[in-house]
Amino acid sequence: MKILVAIFLSLSVLLGIEIKVGSENTYKPFAYLDEKNSPTGYDNEVIKIVASYIKDAKLNFVSVPWNAIFSGLDSAKFDIIANQIVKNKEREEKYLFSKFPYFYGVSTIITLEDKNISDIKELNNAKIGVTVGSNHANLLENYLKEHPNFKAEIVYYKTSPTLVADLKNKRLDAIVNDPIAVIDYAKAQNIKVRPSEFAFEKVPVYFVFRKDSTELANLIDEALEKAIKDGKISELSIKYFGVDQSQ
Repeated sequence: MKILVAIFLSLSVLLGIEIKVGSENTYKPFAYLDEKNSPTGYDNEVIKIVASYIKDAKLNFVSVPWNAIFSGLDSAKFDIIANQIVKNKEREEKYLFSKFPYFYGVSTIITLEDKNISDIKELNNAKIGVTVGSNHANLLENYLKEHPNFKAEIVYYKTSPTLVADLKNKRLDAIVNDPIAVIDYAKAQNIKVRPSEFAFEKVPVYFVFRKDSTELANLIDEALEKAIKDGKISELSIKYFGVDQSQ
């Protein structure tokens, strides 16, 4: 394996390496397109920093809907996912994850500003929206299984902006998501939301690779570790969020 990695790194130096990055690019402020239609946002900027530590690395960003992001990786439309991905048992069985996380996300209940929810139990019999296939959805589903006396209707959405729009239009009582992303969407739709004091968990976020991409994963791990030690990821987190959520 060490010989293969050495060969891979040597070829990368000689020929340069193109790394295709799959991002939702509609998930502001994590992954989105700017006014020039160029990929930006925290996750995209992290991978740009990481690539700067790899000699002759070239990034090619591929925009893909959230509900097709894993199938896009499976079909080799891109080599790595940079889109707020967390680990779960099913994903770990199928994919490789970066050795180091580059963000810690919070999964919490979010309502319109006029509500102040301190505990999920206050939403008994409520309609709660989530993005399909997300960790937020998984956490809510598990909570309902583990608390049979708590009843709620889960409403699934393909995109986060639509999720927030339905909260605004009061088709939902609450949503489960990362407050940083939701507050940004809410500003764009001219509404005010309130994250709850209740949180399901604080979870690390990773880059994701196919199982056959060990060499690339090792290359990214080495570069990401250097970027973390140099303080580059912490600086980026503070720039985007005002606090360091990279550790």
